Formats: sequence, C-alpha cells, structure tokens
Amino acid sequence: MNKNRVTLINSIKNSGHILSLAFKTSPGYVICRALMGLVTGMKHGFEIYFTSMVLNAIDRGESLAQILQPICLMALFWALYYLIYHLYWNLLNARQKLDFQHRVHKKFFHKAGELDLAAYDSPEFYNDFIYAMRNCEAVMVRTNDCLGDMIRSIAGSTSVFAVLLTIKPMIAALILGVAAINMVFRYFKNLIDYKYHQLLQEQYRKSWYIDRFFSLADFAKEIRLTGVADNLRQEHRRVVDDTRRLTVKGNQAGFAFTFIVDLLSFVSESFIILYMSKLLFDGSILVGAFAITIQSIWKMNNMISDITAQFTKLGRDALYIDKVRTFFATEPTIRSGERVPEPFRSLELKNVSFAYQDKPVLKNVSLRIEQGDRIAIVGYNGAGKTTLIKLILRLYDVDGGEILYNGHNIKEYRLDLLRQRMGAVFQDYRIFAATVAENVLADRYTSDQEALVLQALSDSTFSEKLETLPNGIHTELTREFYKDGTDLSGGEAQKIAIARVFAHKNDLIIMDEPSSALDPMAEYQLNQSIAKNAKEKTVIFISHRLSTTRRSDRIYMFENGTLTEQGSHNQLIEQNGSYAKMFNLQAENYRSNVNQ
Repeated sequence: MNKNRVTLINSIKNSGHILSLAFKTSPGYVICRALMGLVTGMKHGFEIYFTSMVLNAIDRGESLAQILQPICLMALFWALYYLIYHLYWNLLNARQKLDFQHRVHKKFFHKAGELDLAAYDSPEFYNDFIYAMRNCEAVMVRTNDCLGDMIRSIAGSTSVFAVLLTIKPMIAALILGVAAINMVFRYFKNLIDYKYHQLLQEQYRKSWYIDRFFSLADFAKEIRLTGVADNLRQEHRRVVDDTRRLTVKGNQAGFAFTFIVDLLSFVSESFIILYMSKLLFDGSILVGAFAITIQSIWKMNNMISDITAQFTKLGRDALYIDKVRTFFATEPTIRSGERVPEPFRSLELKNVSFAYQDKPVLKNVSLRIEQGDRIAIVGYNGAGKTTLIKLILRLYDVDGGEILYNGHNIKEYRLDLLRQRMGAVFQDYRIFAATVAENVLADRYTSDQEALVLQALSDSTFSEKLETLPNGIHTELTREFYKDGTDLSGGEAQKIAIARVFAHKNDLIIMDEPSSALDPMAEYQLNQSIAKNAKEKTVIFISHRLSTTRRSDRIYMFENGTLTEQGSHNQLIEQNGSYAKMFNLQAENYRSNVNQ
C-alpha cells in the first residue's frame, strides 16, 4: 500500500490513535475541549428555539409579560453560555494547553531517550523522527481542536435539525438532504485541495531553504565569495513559477465542485424561501417559523461546511500522524538486563563482529583489558575503532560473538548502571548552551559541587582559560540564548568535554581522539594530566596521532575492521608492521614540519 495515500478510513484511524495518545497524556484537556464543542454546538439550537418563541409570541399578539419570558430565558442562557465560554478559553484552556504541551514534550523526550542509536542511522526514520519531534505537539493539539470543532458542528446541526422537525418535517428533511449532497461535493473538492497542498509543500520547502540560506550566518561567507547566490535566486524564480502554476491548476480543478455546491445551495435556499413564504401568506405558519427556517438554512450550510473542513484537516494531518505513530511505536532492541555491575575488573571481547547496514565494520575481534590498563586503539579512518567503543557502551549490540564485563555478558547488566561505570568522550563531543559548570557536570549545578567542577577543569588543563572567563564556572557558553555568552575554540571546548569524564567517578575511561583539536604542546600537557589523574582507572585511548600511544600498556592496531597487531609500542615497532609504518610516517611528517 502506498504510505503516502490518504483515505477517509486512514484519517479516522490515525486521528483516533492520536486522540487516544492525547487522552492518555492529559485526559482533562481532551474531555474539556470536547465538552466545550458540545456546549457551543447546542447554542445554535437554543438560539433558534428562543427566537421562534419570541417571534411567535409577537405574531400571536401576546402580552408584553408573555413576550418577555422567552427573552429573559434567552438572556439568562446567553449570560451562562458566555460565562462558561470565557472561563474556558481565557483561563482553563490556556492552563490545560500549557500543561498538555509540557506532558507531550516529556513523553517525547522519554521516548527519544529509549531509541537505539541505530535508529539515527536510517535517513528515512531520522527525517520522520525530526518531523515528529518538531510537530508532535502541534499535530496533537490540532487533532484535539478538530475533534472539538467537529463535535460543535455536529451538535449544532443536530439541534437545529431537531428544532426544524417541530416546525415542518418536510423542510427539515429537504435541508438535511441538500446539506448531505453539499458535504459529498465539498469532500471531493477538499480532496483536490489536499492533493495540490501536498504538491505545493515541496515548493514551500525549497523556498524556505532559500530563505534560510540568505538569512543564516552559516552561509554568509559562501554568499559573498561564490556564485551560489545567483543560482539560488534563479531557483527561487523557478519555485515561484511552479507555485503559481500549481495554485492555478488546483483552483481550476476545484472550480466545478465549488460551482455545483454554490448552485445547489442557491436553488435549494430559493425553493425553501418561496415555499415558506407561501405558507406564511396562507397563514399555515407564523412569522417565527418563517424566520428561524431561513436562519436554519444558513446555519446548517455553515456547519455542514465546517464538518467537511474538519474531515479535510484530519486528512491533511494523516501522513504527519503516521510519522508520530511510527515514532512512538518504535521499540528499542537494546534491552537492559537485571544484574548490578560490580566495580570494573576486566573487559573481554570474544570473536566480536558487527555490520552497519549490512556492511561489515568489525570482523571476529578478540581482545582483553584488565583493571588499571592503559590501552590504545589505533588505525586509519574506517578501521572500526569508534564502532568498537560504541559496542562496549552498548550503544549498539554485537551481531556475533560477545562482550564480557567481569566475565559476564554485558547484556546481563542494568544498562543505566553499566554506563555509569564507564566515562566516554567522543570526537564529535557537544557543548551545551549552559554554564561551564553545567557543561562539566552535564547536569544541574549546586554550590557544593564547586570543588568537584574546578578539579575536573584543572585535570583537563582548562584552568588557564577559566581564569579569563568573566564569571568563572558560571560563565554561559555559546550565544544560543545569551548575547554575551562565550564561544570557545575547538581545543577549549574539547577540554570541557574531557572534564566531564573527570567529574564523574567512572571505573573505565574511554577517550576517542581526546586531543584532535589541540596543538602539540597542549596535547602533551593533556596527556601528562590524564596519566597523573587517571592512574587508578582503566583508560582506553582511540587516536590517529600516535604520539599519545607510546606510554600505553598495550596497543591494538585495526585495519578494515580486523585486529591485526597488538603489543606495547616497542614491541610493535620491532615487528615493523602497519603500526610501525604509521608511527614512522607521522614522526617523519612532524620532523619535516619542524625543519621547514
């Protein structure tokens, strides 16, 4: 089945699912919105009923006191209705919506935290995931509002129809029949609108991309130094032309349906007005009946049109709801065990294999790490080094073989507690829009943690930079939210990321290219600090720069996903294999750069 095909049944199913999710998230919000729709819809029936009472009383020549009775009832009804209406929309709905939005985000963040890292590797899933994250709340609010509006229109048209039945059943049936026919034509007209709405989305996305290109600082240099701006201006012209063409074509396609609906409404309304006029002059009905019949025609048409519009909105959101449903239905494959991890003693990989999207990355890898070891994992790009670390952290699970923590398969351990035993700094580290202290802790900061933060920054050799920051560890990093925030250099930011490891009491420290953004002197100082401050811990280095590997207890050399060499630095140099060639080449390049 075409996943992009929208049917009425699919729209109803998707809407039911999203409403069920909304109800589980905040039942009060959904119930109150539905009740408000019901109250607002019933208002139309009461309006017509009270109007007919007043007009009929006047037509019958009743006394002022008798005429005032329905007027007072109407005034009381209106006062009560508007009290409920404004209390709901100005007070209750605003609070409920904010609470609902918070709960939706909380549910979404929790679900995102459960996802396997592999989910991010699928471009299709990742695109849907990003859409779901950005639009989940809006889709749920729109669907809930759509339900409330539909209840309002159905309740309103039902109450109006009930009043008409008491006046002239034949007219009521005629109005209902015409309304039903109008609904069918409007439904097909809206399907055409939806089709062209989808086609136009591609043009809108292109236009938004061009807008971003000219408005974001990220592209400012390219605009001034290359000819890309001229190409994008021409592309924008094509987007405008395509948008105009699709808009005109869509309007032409829907013209026939719109004309038929309007013509049918005109003919039916004219017939009813003429027929009711005849009955009025014949004395068969009173002025009140005539007036409310005409009023009912307009109300019924508007409400039927509104019901059709709500179905169209549901159809328009159907594909988007699919993305939200897919996101929440995705279950993690990496399951936590029950065993509580003991302090680290050993880590062993036995015949570990792993493939990324059917492409082998690691092949039959076996190695062992003991408590207190200094381990270096080296190799060229694409050798599988970072993937190996992700398997140890259970960001992925092995395809073959097993990983043992203290002699037990890591799948047996509680996932959260296992990861607390390990501290990792990846080469694609991130700095958060928060204070230095909060970046180091990756959590909220309290005053009793000051010494811990300062020591971690000292261990990562950030102290000298810290002295230049305006508010010390309370300095806001990045300018995402603070115009006077501090932007760090690559090397400085990397030291903050390394400080996160020192701030937590991990048994096993993993550093993926920990000095990639540092100059040679800063790299040397950092290596000295790590050796000093992590001497009681087990440390795994991943590095292209082999100057960091010389003091390692053991070096593992990877090539094309296979462990090809292992031993100390001196042992591997003596073997004169791939490691020795890589080391000598880097050493020669370094000497050449120094001599130039």
